Amino acid sequence: MRNEQSGVPEIDLLAIRDALKLRWWIVPVMMLVSVGFLFANESDLATEPGSVTVTKTYEALDESSVLRLVGIDPQSIVPYPSFDNQLRVLQSPETRAEISVAINSDAEVSITRTDQRFLVVESQERSVENQFLLRREGTPLYEFRCTAPTAEVCTIAIDAYVTTLTDLRRSSIEKGFERAARIVRNISERNLGNANQLADKTEAINYATTLVTGELALITTWSQASGPTISTVKTSTYLFGIGVGALIGLLIILQLTITDRKIHTERKLVKTVGANMVLGVICSDPKDPRNQQVAAAIAFRSFEQNASTVRLIPIDDGVDASAVAAMLASALSGTALRIDQMASIDYLGAAELLSPPNSVVVLIARARTSNTIILAQALTATERAGNFVAGVILGM
Repeated sequence: MRNEQSGVPEIDLLAIRDALKLRWWIVPVMMLVSVGFLFANESDLATEPGSVTVTKTYEALDESSVLRLVGIDPQSIVPYPSFDNQLRVLQSPETRAEISVAINSDAEVSITRTDQRFLVVESQERSVENQFLLRREGTPLYEFRCTAPTAEVCTIAIDAYVTTLTDLRRSSIEKGFERAARIVRNISERNLGNANQLADKTEAINYATTLVTGELALITTWSQASGPTISTVKTSTYLFGIGVGALIGLLIILQLTITDRKIHTERKLVKTVGANMVLGVICSDPKDPRNQQVAAAIAFRSFEQNASTVRLIPIDDGVDASAVAAMLASALSGTALRIDQMASIDYLGAAELLSPPNSVVVLIARARTSNTIILAQALTATERAGNFVAGVILGM
């Protein structure tokens, strides 16, 4: 009686155990492959990132604040163009194109400027009891941000923009001072104020003009790497790779156990044709007691059918039936049974497949090469030809 092949594969724990004994080497191999993959790619993981964002913050010096020393309100000095419009000029396509050509790079830099704070100041004068004034406090900050493949490219680009902005600031502040100086001189020429004070203020403005630099002082530098790479591979990553490799190896063994149709062990043979059809295992060692047990089982099945001939039929070309036939003939020499060695079932004609009188058939499979599907086909073919199949033996 044979077991029918089910459409849904069953997980046999004992079969998995047998598979682990046969294919245990898959697990360490997959562990080595996993660790080797991580090791081979460590250089990529430790290289420069895909891109770097560099941010630099600069403080702008309030170069008109010194005019308070001579009684001039710094807010009366209006740069031209204004600081806000300077950023528009700096970020215009024309200016960006000029900077790109100068530094030989297309790296774009974004510039933002923080506004000054305004404070409400209460003051008392003789004419009124209380007076409230709005006063600017603090100095504006400029933030330059650039994203490029390397930090060096960003540094060169930001430095170029800072230089251009410095020139714009110096030029605009100088123009503001010059305009203020003209106004003070005009007032002095028309005798609309104290001539000495106006002359002092004019001289102070002219001197302050010579000190204008438009310089920006670096306050902070910040950079951040971004991209698909990481800095290095840690030991925990390798341990994780070992675990993943072991898991993959076990899954491969499980998959092979479920899908493998080869007969590796006697248990696989029993599961394929049933325990009653398995006569045992034939070993290459003639002194192995299992050989005698197989011979006795064949003799018993033959005597039950009053058969005098045992026909040995290999199920495929990978089976060497000559050694099995010689061993059985020697073991059964004291009986009336005759052992006939047949060719592989694929080479038997119709006349050879037909069952002779007083004969039984014993099919021979070979461990690790014979296929369960081929065995089932051979068993069906011999039974349909009218043969009594005494059973199947497994050659090691």
